[in-house]
Amino acid sequence: MRKRIDRYREYLVTSKAHEIARRLFVMNAFDGALTIMGVVIGAHFSGVSDPHIIITAGFAGALAMGISGISGAYLAERAERKRDLRKLETAMLQNLDDTHYARATEFASIVVAVVDGISPALSAAILVMPYFFVPGISMLWAFYSSLALGLAVLFTLGVFLARISDERPVVSGIQMILVGLITIIIVSLVAR
Repeated sequence: MRKRIDRYREYLVTSKAHEIARRLFVMNAFDGALTIMGVVIGAHFSGVSDPHIIITAGFAGALAMGISGISGAYLAERAERKRDLRKLETAMLQNLDDTHYARATEFASIVVAVVDGISPALSAAILVMPYFFVPGISMLWAFYSSLALGLAVLFTLGVFLARISDERPVVSGIQMILVGLITIIIVSLVAR
């Protein structure tokens, strides 16, 4: 098992998939949070009083984003990496199909696809969680809690980005919260 884990780590280093996966994680978690914020706001202003509807819509949206992310990212990443592999083969005048580099390329496509699919689904699922506590809390509290969780997810993503770029984490987190607040305002105005 240890040998396999070390091999996968080598594949990540060789393919630099971790860099791509990190970018996709942030972008798609951001998309998932903002999308479900829109669903929650739309449901609230439409007068939805059954938490099951929001839970179902939220998880269905999260599942659809996950499937879309995994399949779309896999197909796109695989095509790009296959093209690069073929260019390298042409330059080297050698078939590289059964090499460490080719296996790393395929592994990278899978890793990127999984991260691309899981990240929006994960952030979307977090925003839906307060609705599981209704009727213990009111629908209004679930609504506010969901939006607060969305802003917390955005802040966390901002802090994560700041650590990558060696910037100030709080400033980056606040910038992401501002995007969330602008989204809340615009969607609320449209949904009323």
